[in-house]
Amino acid sequence: MTARSFSLPDNRGVIQFSTEVLTHMYSYAQTKFWKTEAGGQLFSDAPESDMVHIDIVTGPYSSDRRTRCGFHPDLNIANRDRKENFLRGFHAVGLWHTHPEHTPSPSGTDRQTACEYLHAFNGEMDGFILVIIGNRGTPLNLCVWLSYTDPRKPWIKLDEI
Repeated sequence: MTARSFSLPDNRGVIQFSTEVLTHMYSYAQTKFWKTEAGGQLFSDAPESDMVHIDIVTGPYSSDRRTRCGFHPDLNIANRDRKENFLRGFHAVGLWHTHPEHTPSPSGTDRQTACEYLHAFNGEMDGFILVIIGNRGTPLNLCVWLSYTDPRKPWIKLDEI
């Protein structure tokens, strides 16, 4: 498996997922009917760079609430992860989770979760990436969106390069 890259709009740069991050997320793909949604956070040491490397992934945890069509992270652990990784020089840049569909897209719940997550940053961030792993493809379908707190601002699906 190799790293995967996605272009940001308006030539603002590239987001690249490391092989280790991809391997971790793919391991939770809902490729069987009994598998539940899973997810966590994504971290980078240079979120303002033209090349944003996603090198750390967290989750899921046993204390998360997971169903076939739903994922609700343990917010206490998510907060702990953000603090610990920040002390190591890594910044939270997004969320990831799985969907039980071939080509995933954000649900209404995903949009609400994204807004709640961003509001927890108290205005320090107005957008971040949302990654959803599908259950088909070689490699598995990986859809990436640039999401925003402003409900009037449309989310942008990023193109793989």
